[in-house]
Amino acid sequence: MEEQIREHERAIIKLKRARNSLLNVSKLPPEVLGNIFQQNVTLEGDFGLLNEGSRNFLFVCHHWFEVALGTPEVWSYWGDSPTDWACWHHYSGSAPLDLVLFVVDYGGETLNTALCDALRDRAARDAIRRVHLWSEDTALLSSVISPLATVGKGIRSNSVESFILSNGSDTSVDISDFFAHYRFPRLQRLELCDCIITSWDLLTSRTTALTSLTLHFSRPSSAPTASQLFSILASNPSLRKVSLSKHAIPAGGGGETPSRVSLHHLKELELDGGSRHIVGLLRRLDHPRNVDLDITLCDHMVADIPRIFGPYLRDYLRRRDRSPTGLGLSISRVGCLSKLHICDAGGIDLSTPVWTQIAPFVVIANRSQDAWSRPMAKVFLNLVSYTPRDEVVYFRSWNEPAVMEDTSARFPKLKALHSGFMPLPAIFPGSNLDRNEGIPTSLKHIRLEQPVLEGCDWGPLTNYLACRSSSGNRLDSLTLDRSPRMCLEVEEHIRSMVREFRIT
Repeated sequence: MEEQIREHERAIIKLKRARNSLLNVSKLPPEVLGNIFQQNVTLEGDFGLLNEGSRNFLFVCHHWFEVALGTPEVWSYWGDSPTDWACWHHYSGSAPLDLVLFVVDYGGETLNTALCDALRDRAARDAIRRVHLWSEDTALLSSVISPLATVGKGIRSNSVESFILSNGSDTSVDISDFFAHYRFPRLQRLELCDCIITSWDLLTSRTTALTSLTLHFSRPSSAPTASQLFSILASNPSLRKVSLSKHAIPAGGGGETPSRVSLHHLKELELDGGSRHIVGLLRRLDHPRNVDLDITLCDHMVADIPRIFGPYLRDYLRRRDRSPTGLGLSISRVGCLSKLHICDAGGIDLSTPVWTQIAPFVVIANRSQDAWSRPMAKVFLNLVSYTPRDEVVYFRSWNEPAVMEDTSARFPKLKALHSGFMPLPAIFPGSNLDRNEGIPTSLKHIRLEQPVLEGCDWGPLTNYLACRSSSGNRLDSLTLDRSPRMCLEVEEHIRSMVREFRIT
Protein backbone atom coordinates (compact mmCIF):
# COMPACT_ATOMS: atom_id res chain seq x y z
CA MET A 1 0.00 0.00 0.00
CA GLU A 2 2.80 2.41 0.94
CA GLU A 3 4.54 1.67 -2.34
CA GLN A 4 1.36 2.50 -4.26
CA ILE A 5 1.02 5.80 -2.37
CA ARG A 6 4.59 6.78 -3.18
CA GLU A 7 4.07 5.86 -6.82
CA HIS A 8 0.95 8.01 -6.88
CA GLU A 9 2.84 10.93 -5.34
CA ARG A 10 5.61 10.60 -7.90
CA ALA A 11 3.03 10.67 -10.71
CA ILE A 12 1.50 13.87 -9.26
CA ILE A 13 4.93 15.51 -9.10
CA LYS A 14 5.60 14.61 -12.75
CA LEU A 15 2.27 16.09 -13.80
CA LYS A 16 3.01 19.34 -11.94
CA ARG A 17 6.43 19.62 -13.52
CA ALA A 18 4.98 18.98 -16.97
CA ARG A 19 2.28 21.60 -16.38
CA ASN A 20 4.80 24.17 -15.20
CA SER A 21 7.04 23.47 -18.16
CA LEU A 22 4.26 24.15 -20.65
CA LEU A 23 4.78 27.44 -22.49
CA ASN A 24 1.79 29.71 -22.25
CA VAL A 25 0.75 31.20 -25.60
CA SER A 26 1.11 34.68 -24.16
CA LYS A 27 4.78 33.96 -23.51
CA LEU A 28 5.60 32.97 -27.08
CA PRO A 29 8.53 34.97 -28.47
CA PRO A 30 7.34 37.75 -30.82
CA GLU A 31 9.18 36.24 -33.80
CA VAL A 32 7.38 32.89 -33.30
CA LEU A 33 4.00 34.55 -32.84
CA GLY A 34 4.60 36.76 -35.87
CA ASN A 35 5.45 33.72 -37.99
CA ILE A 36 2.14 32.11 -36.98
CA PHE A 37 0.29 35.27 -37.99
CA GLN A 38 2.14 35.36 -41.30
CA GLN A 39 1.12 31.77 -42.15
CA ASN A 40 -2.51 32.71 -41.50
CA VAL A 41 -2.55 35.46 -44.15
CA THR A 42 -0.19 34.01 -46.80
CA LEU A 43 -1.48 34.22 -50.36
CA GLU A 44 -2.12 30.79 -51.90
CA GLY A 45 -2.43 30.48 -55.65
CA ASP A 46 -2.55 33.30 -58.19
CA PHE A 47 -5.73 34.86 -56.86
CA GLY A 48 -6.06 33.03 -53.56
CA LEU A 49 -8.73 34.34 -51.24
CA LEU A 50 -8.19 34.42 -47.49
CA ASN A 51 -10.64 32.51 -45.35
CA GLU A 52 -13.20 34.55 -43.47
CA GLY A 53 -11.75 35.67 -40.17
CA SER A 54 -8.11 35.13 -41.22
CA ARG A 55 -7.13 38.45 -39.63
CA ASN A 56 -9.12 37.99 -36.40
CA PHE A 57 -5.87 37.58 -34.47
CA LEU A 58 -5.49 41.37 -34.75
CA PHE A 59 -8.42 41.82 -32.36
CA VAL A 60 -7.41 39.33 -29.64
CA CYS A 61 -5.33 41.71 -27.53
CA HIS A 62 -3.08 44.75 -27.74
CA HIS A 63 0.07 42.61 -27.51
CA TRP A 64 -0.88 40.51 -30.51
CA PHE A 65 -1.72 43.63 -32.50
CA GLU A 66 1.66 45.15 -31.66
CA VAL A 67 3.42 41.92 -32.70
CA ALA A 68 1.52 41.94 -36.01
CA LEU A 69 2.49 45.56 -36.64
CA GLY A 70 6.12 44.59 -36.07
CA THR A 71 5.91 41.69 -38.55
CA PRO A 72 6.11 43.19 -42.07
CA GLU A 73 5.23 39.90 -43.79
CA VAL A 74 1.73 40.02 -42.25
CA TRP A 75 0.99 43.03 -44.46
CA SER A 76 2.42 41.72 -47.74
CA TYR A 77 -1.14 40.93 -48.91
CA TRP A 78 -3.77 43.65 -48.71
CA GLY A 79 -6.67 41.60 -50.01
CA ASP A 80 -8.14 41.24 -53.49
CA SER A 81 -10.27 44.38 -53.96
CA PRO A 82 -9.90 48.17 -53.60
CA THR A 83 -12.16 47.95 -50.56
CA ASP A 84 -9.71 45.58 -48.85
CA TRP A 85 -6.75 47.69 -49.96
CA ALA A 86 -8.28 50.75 -48.32
CA CYS A 87 -8.57 48.86 -45.00
CA TRP A 88 -5.08 47.37 -44.81
CA HIS A 89 -2.61 49.42 -46.83
CA HIS A 90 -2.08 51.84 -43.89
CA TYR A 91 -0.25 49.11 -41.96
CA SER A 92 1.99 48.11 -44.85
CA GLY A 93 5.58 47.58 -43.80
CA SER A 94 8.76 46.90 -45.71
CA ALA A 95 7.94 43.36 -46.90
CA PRO A 96 7.44 43.01 -50.69
CA LEU A 97 3.78 43.44 -51.58
CA ASP A 98 1.64 40.81 -53.33
CA LEU A 99 -0.77 43.12 -55.16
CA VAL A 100 -3.86 41.08 -56.06
CA LEU A 101 -7.05 42.27 -57.74
CA PHE A 102 -9.97 39.91 -58.35
CA VAL A 103 -13.02 42.02 -59.11
CA VAL A 104 -15.66 41.29 -61.75
CA ASP A 105 -17.17 44.77 -62.00
CA TYR A 106 -16.33 47.81 -59.89
CA GLY A 107 -19.04 49.96 -61.41
CA GLY A 108 -16.66 51.84 -63.67
CA GLU A 109 -15.01 53.55 -60.70
CA THR A 110 -11.27 54.03 -60.38
CA LEU A 111 -8.87 54.04 -57.44
CA ASN A 112 -9.06 57.04 -55.12
CA THR A 113 -6.09 59.36 -54.58
CA ALA A 114 -5.02 57.70 -51.32
CA LEU A 115 -4.72 54.25 -52.89
CA CYS A 116 -2.94 55.65 -55.95
CA ASP A 117 -0.41 57.35 -53.66
CA ALA A 118 0.03 54.12 -51.68
CA LEU A 119 0.72 52.10 -54.84
CA ARG A 120 3.05 54.79 -56.18
CA ASP A 121 4.98 54.77 -52.91
CA ARG A 122 5.36 50.99 -52.87
CA ALA A 123 6.48 51.03 -56.50
CA ALA A 124 9.05 53.77 -55.94
CA ARG A 125 10.50 51.89 -52.95
CA ASP A 126 10.80 48.71 -55.06
CA ALA A 127 8.57 46.90 -52.57
CA ILE A 128 6.28 44.95 -54.93
CA ARG A 129 6.81 41.22 -55.47
CA ARG A 130 3.73 40.15 -57.44
CA VAL A 131 1.16 41.98 -59.55
CA HIS A 132 -1.83 39.73 -60.23
CA LEU A 133 -4.81 41.59 -61.71
CA TRP A 134 -8.08 40.13 -63.01
CA SER A 135 -11.19 42.13 -63.76
CA GLU A 136 -13.84 42.83 -66.37
CA ASP A 137 -13.63 46.53 -65.48
CA THR A 138 -11.15 48.14 -67.88
CA ALA A 139 -11.23 51.49 -66.08
CA LEU A 140 -10.31 49.87 -62.79
CA LEU A 141 -7.43 47.91 -64.33
CA SER A 142 -6.07 51.05 -65.98
CA SER A 143 -6.26 53.01 -62.72
CA VAL A 144 -4.22 50.30 -60.95
CA ILE A 145 -1.56 50.16 -63.68
CA SER A 146 -1.25 53.95 -63.99
CA PRO A 147 0.40 54.72 -60.60
CA LEU A 148 2.74 51.75 -61.05
CA ALA A 149 3.95 53.09 -64.39
CA THR A 150 4.37 56.79 -63.61
CA VAL A 151 7.59 58.11 -65.12
CA GLY A 152 10.13 58.82 -62.39
CA LYS A 153 7.75 57.69 -59.64
CA GLY A 154 6.63 54.37 -61.05
CA ILE A 155 7.65 50.85 -60.28
CA ARG A 156 11.23 49.96 -59.48
CA SER A 157 11.53 46.47 -60.80
CA ASN A 158 14.25 44.58 -58.92
CA SER A 159 11.70 42.87 -56.66
CA VAL A 160 9.00 41.98 -59.19
CA GLU A 161 8.84 38.20 -59.68
CA SER A 162 5.41 37.70 -61.23
CA PHE A 163 3.09 39.81 -63.39
CA ILE A 164 -0.37 38.55 -64.42
CA LEU A 165 -2.96 40.72 -66.13
CA SER A 166 -6.18 39.03 -67.22
CA ASN A 167 -8.67 41.38 -68.82
CA GLY A 168 -12.17 39.96 -69.09
CA SER A 169 -13.71 42.92 -70.94
CA ASP A 170 -14.06 43.65 -74.65
CA THR A 171 -11.75 46.66 -74.37
CA SER A 172 -7.98 46.19 -74.18
CA VAL A 173 -5.85 47.68 -71.41
CA ASP A 174 -2.71 49.56 -72.41
CA ILE A 175 0.23 48.49 -70.20
CA SER A 176 3.01 49.85 -72.41
CA ASP A 177 4.32 52.26 -69.78
CA PHE A 178 4.69 49.49 -67.21
CA PHE A 179 7.59 47.98 -69.15
CA ALA A 180 8.86 51.19 -70.73
CA HIS A 181 11.27 52.57 -68.14
CA TYR A 182 13.00 49.77 -66.20
CA ARG A 183 14.35 46.27 -66.56
CA PHE A 184 12.83 43.32 -64.72
CA PRO A 185 15.82 41.12 -63.84
CA ARG A 186 13.86 38.90 -61.42
CA LEU A 187 10.61 38.59 -63.36
CA GLN A 188 10.00 34.85 -63.76
CA ARG A 189 6.32 34.67 -64.69
CA LEU A 190 4.53 36.85 -67.24
CA GLU A 191 0.89 36.25 -68.23
CA LEU A 192 -0.91 38.75 -70.45
CA CYS A 193 -4.51 38.40 -71.61
CA ASP A 194 -6.05 40.99 -73.93
CA CYS A 195 -3.83 43.95 -73.24
CA ILE A 196 -1.87 46.37 -75.43
CA ILE A 197 1.88 46.89 -75.55
CA THR A 198 2.77 49.44 -78.20
CA SER A 199 6.33 48.18 -78.53
CA TRP A 200 6.86 44.48 -77.85
CA ASP A 201 10.56 45.05 -78.49
CA LEU A 202 10.70 46.39 -74.92
CA LEU A 203 10.17 42.90 -73.52
CA THR A 204 13.19 41.66 -75.44
CA SER A 205 15.52 43.84 -73.41
CA ARG A 206 13.48 44.19 -70.21
CA THR A 207 13.08 40.49 -69.30
CA THR A 208 15.79 37.83 -69.34
CA ALA A 209 14.84 35.46 -66.49
CA LEU A 210 11.31 34.33 -67.45
CA THR A 211 10.43 30.72 -66.69
CA SER A 212 6.73 30.97 -67.65
CA LEU A 213 5.25 33.01 -70.52
CA THR A 214 1.53 33.16 -71.39
CA LEU A 215 0.17 35.34 -74.19
CA HIS A 216 -3.56 35.06 -74.90
CA PHE A 217 -5.25 37.52 -77.23
CA SER A 218 -8.73 37.57 -78.77
CA ARG A 219 -7.62 40.12 -81.38
CA PRO A 220 -4.57 39.78 -83.66
CA SER A 221 -3.83 43.50 -83.48
CA SER A 222 -2.66 43.15 -79.86
CA ALA A 223 -0.15 40.36 -80.45
CA PRO A 224 3.59 40.66 -81.20
CA THR A 225 4.95 40.03 -84.67
CA ALA A 226 6.86 36.88 -85.49
CA SER A 227 10.27 38.50 -85.09
CA GLN A 228 9.22 40.12 -81.79
CA LEU A 229 7.89 36.84 -80.40
CA PHE A 230 11.04 34.91 -81.27
CA SER A 231 13.19 37.69 -79.84
CA ILE A 232 11.29 37.47 -76.55
CA LEU A 233 11.72 33.69 -76.48
CA ALA A 234 15.40 33.92 -77.36
CA SER A 235 16.10 36.50 -74.63
CA ASN A 236 14.61 34.17 -71.98
CA PRO A 237 16.45 30.85 -72.47
CA SER A 238 15.35 29.55 -69.05
CA LEU A 239 11.68 29.29 -70.07
CA ARG A 240 10.00 26.14 -68.75
CA LYS A 241 6.43 26.86 -69.86
CA VAL A 242 5.09 28.71 -72.91
CA SER A 243 1.38 29.14 -73.65
CA LEU A 244 0.21 30.96 -76.78
CA SER A 245 -3.33 31.50 -78.00
CA LYS A 246 -4.46 31.60 -81.62
CA HIS A 247 -3.68 35.26 -82.26
CA ALA A 248 -0.38 35.13 -80.37
CA ILE A 249 1.06 32.62 -82.85
CA PRO A 250 2.46 34.46 -85.88
CA ALA A 251 1.17 33.56 -89.32
CA GLY A 252 3.58 31.31 -91.11
CA GLY A 253 5.50 30.59 -87.93
CA GLY A 254 8.04 33.32 -88.61
CA GLY A 255 9.65 31.64 -91.57
CA GLU A 256 11.32 34.90 -92.60
CA THR A 257 13.83 34.39 -89.76
CA PRO A 258 15.22 30.89 -90.28
CA SER A 259 17.35 30.60 -87.12
CA ARG A 260 16.00 28.29 -84.43
CA VAL A 261 15.36 29.40 -80.84
CA SER A 262 16.99 27.24 -78.17
CA LEU A 263 14.72 26.50 -75.21
CA HIS A 264 16.57 23.63 -73.58
CA HIS A 265 14.72 23.98 -70.26
CA LEU A 266 11.22 23.89 -71.76
CA LYS A 267 8.84 21.41 -70.10
CA GLU A 268 5.36 22.55 -71.19
CA LEU A 269 4.23 23.98 -74.53
CA GLU A 270 0.58 24.97 -75.08
CA LEU A 271 -0.42 26.18 -78.54
CA ASP A 272 -3.85 27.09 -79.93
CA GLY A 273 -4.19 27.99 -83.58
CA GLY A 274 -4.10 26.85 -87.17
CA SER A 275 -2.09 23.73 -87.95
CA ARG A 276 0.20 25.47 -90.48
CA HIS A 277 1.03 28.26 -88.03
CA ILE A 278 1.62 25.83 -85.16
CA VAL A 279 3.88 23.57 -87.21
CA GLY A 280 5.78 26.62 -88.45
CA LEU A 281 6.34 27.70 -84.85
CA LEU A 282 7.34 24.22 -83.70
CA ARG A 283 9.94 23.94 -86.42
CA ARG A 284 11.54 27.13 -85.11
CA LEU A 285 11.89 25.86 -81.53
CA ASP A 286 14.79 23.72 -80.39
CA HIS A 287 13.16 22.12 -77.35
CA PRO A 288 13.85 18.93 -75.36
CA ARG A 289 12.49 15.63 -76.60
CA ASN A 290 10.33 15.08 -73.53
CA VAL A 291 8.47 18.42 -73.54
CA ASP A 292 4.73 18.21 -72.80
CA LEU A 293 2.80 19.33 -75.89
CA ASP A 294 -0.76 20.63 -75.60
CA ILE A 295 -1.97 21.61 -79.05
CA THR A 296 -5.42 22.81 -80.08
CA LEU A 297 -6.05 23.03 -83.81
CA CYS A 298 -8.74 25.40 -85.07
CA ASP A 299 -8.59 24.67 -88.79
CA HIS A 300 -11.76 24.56 -90.81
CA MET A 301 -10.14 22.40 -93.49
CA VAL A 302 -10.24 19.11 -91.61
CA ALA A 303 -8.54 17.10 -94.34
CA ASP A 304 -5.39 19.25 -94.10
CA ILE A 305 -4.72 18.41 -90.45
CA PRO A 306 -3.07 14.96 -90.87
CA ARG A 307 -1.07 16.07 -93.90
CA ILE A 308 0.32 19.16 -92.16
CA PHE A 309 0.63 18.05 -88.57
CA GLY A 310 1.09 14.28 -88.92
CA PRO A 311 4.73 14.36 -90.07
CA TYR A 312 5.71 16.58 -87.13
CA LEU A 313 3.92 14.25 -84.71
CA ARG A 314 5.79 11.27 -86.12
CA ASP A 315 9.09 13.14 -85.90
CA TYR A 316 8.34 14.22 -82.32
CA LEU A 317 7.50 10.69 -81.19
CA ARG A 318 10.67 9.36 -82.76
CA ARG A 319 12.86 12.01 -81.11
CA ARG A 320 11.33 11.75 -77.63
CA ASP A 321 12.74 9.61 -74.85
CA ARG A 322 11.27 6.15 -75.34
CA SER A 323 8.90 5.20 -72.53
CA PRO A 324 9.80 1.87 -70.89
CA THR A 325 6.13 1.35 -70.00
CA GLY A 326 4.72 2.15 -73.44
CA LEU A 327 2.29 4.77 -74.69
CA GLY A 328 -1.25 5.53 -73.69
CA LEU A 329 -3.67 6.75 -76.36
CA SER A 330 -7.04 8.42 -75.90
CA ILE A 331 -9.51 9.93 -78.32
CA SER A 332 -12.32 11.92 -76.72
CA ARG A 333 -14.94 14.50 -77.46
CA VAL A 334 -16.19 17.30 -75.21
CA GLY A 335 -19.02 19.15 -76.89
CA CYS A 336 -17.72 19.94 -80.37
CA LEU A 337 -14.09 19.69 -79.27
CA SER A 338 -12.37 16.43 -80.27
CA LYS A 339 -9.05 15.50 -78.72
CA LEU A 340 -6.29 13.02 -79.31
CA HIS A 341 -4.08 12.41 -76.28
CA ILE A 342 -0.77 10.58 -76.38
CA CYS A 343 0.91 9.97 -73.05
CA ASP A 344 3.42 7.95 -71.11
CA ALA A 345 1.57 4.88 -69.86
CA GLY A 346 3.75 4.69 -66.77
CA GLY A 347 1.26 6.71 -64.72
CA ILE A 348 -1.73 4.52 -65.62
CA ASP A 349 -3.09 1.90 -63.27
CA LEU A 350 -3.93 -0.79 -65.82
CA SER A 351 -6.21 -2.60 -63.40
CA THR A 352 -8.55 0.41 -63.40
CA PRO A 353 -7.62 2.49 -66.45
CA VAL A 354 -9.24 5.78 -65.53
CA TRP A 355 -8.82 8.76 -67.81
CA THR A 356 -7.93 11.16 -65.00
CA GLN A 357 -4.83 9.13 -64.20
CA ILE A 358 -3.23 10.00 -67.53
CA ALA A 359 -0.61 12.73 -67.52
CA PRO A 360 -0.44 13.65 -71.23
CA PHE A 361 2.75 14.70 -72.92
CA VAL A 362 0.99 15.25 -76.24
CA VAL A 363 -2.52 16.66 -76.48
CA ILE A 364 -3.99 17.46 -79.87
CA ALA A 365 -7.47 18.96 -79.98
CA ASN A 366 -9.60 20.24 -82.82
CA ARG A 367 -12.28 22.92 -82.76
CA SER A 368 -13.21 22.57 -86.40
CA GLN A 369 -16.79 23.09 -87.54
CA ASP A 370 -16.63 19.54 -88.90
CA ALA A 371 -15.80 18.03 -85.50
CA TRP A 372 -19.01 15.99 -85.48
CA SER A 373 -18.57 14.65 -88.97
CA ARG A 374 -17.16 11.39 -90.26
CA PRO A 375 -14.10 13.19 -91.74
CA MET A 376 -13.12 14.22 -88.22
CA ALA A 377 -12.89 10.58 -87.17
CA LYS A 378 -10.70 9.86 -90.19
CA VAL A 379 -8.43 12.75 -89.20
CA PHE A 380 -7.71 11.22 -85.83
CA LEU A 381 -7.30 7.75 -87.30
CA ASN A 382 -4.68 9.22 -89.61
CA LEU A 383 -2.92 10.94 -86.71
CA VAL A 384 -2.99 7.70 -84.74
CA SER A 385 -1.24 6.00 -87.63
CA TYR A 386 1.82 8.18 -86.94
CA THR A 387 2.24 6.68 -83.46
CA PRO A 388 4.54 3.67 -82.95
CA ARG A 389 1.99 0.84 -82.83
CA ASP A 390 4.15 -1.57 -80.90
CA GLU A 391 4.43 0.92 -77.99
CA VAL A 392 0.72 1.58 -77.38
CA VAL A 393 -0.42 -0.43 -74.35
CA TYR A 394 -3.49 1.60 -73.32
CA PHE A 395 -6.30 2.89 -75.52
CA ARG A 396 -9.38 4.87 -74.67
CA SER A 397 -12.00 6.12 -77.08
CA TRP A 398 -14.84 8.30 -75.87
CA ASN A 399 -17.83 8.84 -78.13
CA GLU A 400 -15.84 8.19 -81.31
CA PRO A 401 -17.20 4.86 -82.69
CA ALA A 402 -15.38 5.07 -86.00
CA VAL A 403 -12.05 5.42 -84.26
CA MET A 404 -12.51 2.17 -82.35
CA GLU A 405 -12.78 0.05 -85.48
CA ASP A 406 -9.85 -2.29 -85.94
CA THR A 407 -8.25 -1.06 -82.73
CA SER A 408 -6.94 -4.53 -81.96
CA ALA A 409 -5.18 -4.79 -85.29
CA ARG A 410 -3.57 -1.39 -84.84
CA PHE A 411 -2.04 -2.06 -81.42
CA PRO A 412 -0.86 -5.66 -81.00
CA LYS A 413 0.57 -5.05 -77.51
CA LEU A 414 -2.58 -3.51 -76.06
CA LYS A 415 -2.97 -4.31 -72.34
CA ALA A 416 -5.92 -2.15 -71.37
CA LEU A 417 -8.98 -0.88 -73.22
CA HIS A 418 -11.35 1.82 -71.94
CA SER A 419 -14.42 2.74 -73.95
CA GLY A 420 -17.75 4.50 -73.59
CA PHE A 421 -20.78 5.74 -75.54
CA MET A 422 -20.47 3.23 -78.37
CA PRO A 423 -21.86 -0.21 -79.28
CA LEU A 424 -19.84 -3.32 -78.53
CA PRO A 425 -19.54 -4.41 -82.19
CA ALA A 426 -17.49 -1.26 -82.81
CA ILE A 427 -15.12 -2.22 -79.99
CA PHE A 428 -14.83 -5.92 -80.84
CA PRO A 429 -15.46 -6.27 -84.58
CA GLY A 430 -17.02 -9.69 -85.08
CA SER A 431 -15.46 -10.33 -88.48
CA ASN A 432 -11.94 -10.06 -87.14
CA LEU A 433 -12.76 -12.21 -84.12
CA ASP A 434 -14.31 -14.97 -86.19
CA ARG A 435 -11.07 -15.29 -88.14
CA ASN A 436 -9.04 -14.86 -84.92
CA GLU A 437 -7.21 -11.97 -86.55
CA GLY A 438 -5.83 -8.87 -84.93
CA ILE A 439 -6.48 -9.94 -81.35
CA PRO A 440 -3.93 -8.49 -78.89
CA THR A 441 -3.07 -11.47 -76.70
CA SER A 442 -1.70 -9.13 -74.01
CA LEU A 443 -5.07 -7.42 -73.32
CA LYS A 444 -5.86 -8.04 -69.65
CA HIS A 445 -8.06 -5.11 -68.61
CA ILE A 446 -11.36 -4.01 -70.12
CA ARG A 447 -13.48 -1.12 -68.91
CA LEU A 448 -16.89 -0.36 -70.40
CA GLU A 449 -18.72 2.79 -69.34
CA GLN A 450 -22.41 2.77 -68.52
CA PRO A 451 -23.94 3.93 -71.82
CA VAL A 452 -22.15 1.25 -73.80
CA LEU A 453 -24.28 -1.44 -72.16
CA GLU A 454 -27.69 -0.14 -73.18
CA GLY A 455 -29.41 -2.75 -75.35
CA CYS A 456 -26.18 -4.25 -76.64
CA ASP A 457 -25.39 -7.67 -78.04
CA TRP A 458 -22.82 -9.46 -75.90
CA GLY A 459 -21.90 -11.90 -78.67
CA PRO A 460 -18.82 -9.99 -79.91
CA LEU A 461 -17.42 -9.68 -76.39
CA THR A 462 -17.96 -13.30 -75.40
CA ASN A 463 -16.59 -14.50 -78.75
CA TYR A 464 -13.59 -12.31 -78.19
CA LEU A 465 -12.97 -13.80 -74.74
CA ALA A 466 -13.48 -17.31 -76.08
CA CYS A 467 -10.81 -16.77 -78.73
CA ARG A 468 -8.38 -15.57 -76.10
CA SER A 469 -9.14 -18.48 -73.78
CA SER A 470 -7.74 -20.94 -76.29
CA SER A 471 -4.39 -19.16 -76.07
CA GLY A 472 -4.21 -19.58 -72.31
CA ASN A 473 -4.38 -15.86 -71.49
CA ARG A 474 -5.98 -14.45 -68.38
CA LEU A 475 -8.37 -11.55 -68.01
CA ASP A 476 -7.34 -9.68 -64.85
CA SER A 477 -10.16 -7.15 -64.73
CA LEU A 478 -13.45 -6.47 -66.44
CA THR A 479 -15.10 -3.24 -65.27
CA LEU A 480 -18.76 -2.66 -66.11
CA ASP A 481 -20.19 0.69 -65.10
CA ARG A 482 -23.84 -0.24 -64.64
CA SER A 483 -26.35 -1.44 -62.04
CA PRO A 484 -25.26 -4.40 -59.83
CA ARG A 485 -28.04 -6.59 -61.21
CA MET A 486 -27.04 -6.03 -64.81
CA CYS A 487 -23.34 -6.49 -64.02
CA LEU A 488 -24.14 -9.84 -62.40
CA GLU A 489 -26.10 -10.92 -65.47
CA VAL A 490 -23.24 -9.94 -67.74
CA GLU A 491 -20.71 -11.80 -65.62
CA GLU A 492 -22.85 -14.96 -65.61
CA HIS A 493 -23.23 -14.70 -69.38
CA ILE A 494 -19.47 -14.40 -69.87
CA ARG A 495 -18.67 -17.27 -67.49
CA SER A 496 -21.18 -19.50 -69.25
CA MET A 497 -19.28 -18.93 -72.48
CA VAL A 498 -15.75 -18.76 -71.14
CA ARG A 499 -15.46 -21.02 -68.11
CA GLU A 500 -11.67 -21.22 -68.10
CA PHE A 501 -11.23 -17.49 -67.64
CA ARG A 502 -10.06 -16.06 -64.35
CA ILE A 503 -11.55 -12.64 -63.63
CA THR A 504 -10.01 -10.95 -60.58
